Amino acid sequence: MRAAQTGVVRHTELKRDRAIGEHNGFMLRDFKDGRTFYCFSPPVMVATLVIELFLAVFVFVRHHTSRFGKVAGAVLLLLATFQLAEYRICMMPGDNLLWARIGFVAITLLPLAGLYLVSLVSRKPHFLKLGYVTALGFVLYFIAVPKAITGTICGGNYVIFNTSTDLYRLYGLYYLGFLLLGIWESIEKITSINRQTRSKKGLQWLIVGYLSFMGPMGMLYVLLPATRNAAASIMCGFAVALALILAFKVAPAFDRVR
Repeated sequence: MRAAQTGVVRHTELKRDRAIGEHNGFMLRDFKDGRTFYCFSPPVMVATLVIELFLAVFVFVRHHTSRFGKVAGAVLLLLATFQLAEYRICMMPGDNLLWARIGFVAITLLPLAGLYLVSLVSRKPHFLKLGYVTALGFVLYFIAVPKAITGTICGGNYVIFNTSTDLYRLYGLYYLGFLLLGIWESIEKITSINRQTRSKKGLQWLIVGYLSFMGPMGMLYVLLPATRNAAASIMCGFAVALALILAFKVAPAFDRVR
């Protein structure tokens, strides 16, 4: 009886989330003929995936001699992995939970990777050990705990992930906290550099990269509460701007960082 009730509740939640994904997403409408362009639809996911894979190869080939370049390329691969996971969820149903777990593992490592990039320049590994332990804990949680992710919905505009509420706030604290730490460490290093150098300019661009996806996502989070279940999908959609900045502005500035 309880299992049946749980199934009904879950079905209701999935229907609600599907409606949210179809009607309350970030979209542009062509008012002349009524067509709607979905900014994070499957075709856009594919385009983003191709761009990020191309940029990853570009960075690995161009900057493979530096540790910074290798880690920057790895960040681009993590972004591309999430886009691939979203596309598989939307277009090839059947193993949605597996790809949801793969996607969450990829994005869980992103804040830590960003802070690690900053530490290569600042030479101050603040909170990195804490980050390693926390990220590893969440990765194991998403892989091993069945209720960590219980369902996915491709709403046409973005993917909604139904996750357990057990560690929701702690995960959000980890994610936002380490993104902000990356910005803070960058600012701290910039203020210690008196003249304009390639490193200073690269860190300035890295901050722009952070804000390029955190800013829009923050606005949507506040103004459109219905999009909060799709925060991961929307944020990684905006992160294509970070990928471009990382490849063409940031990585070239730190070619000599070993």
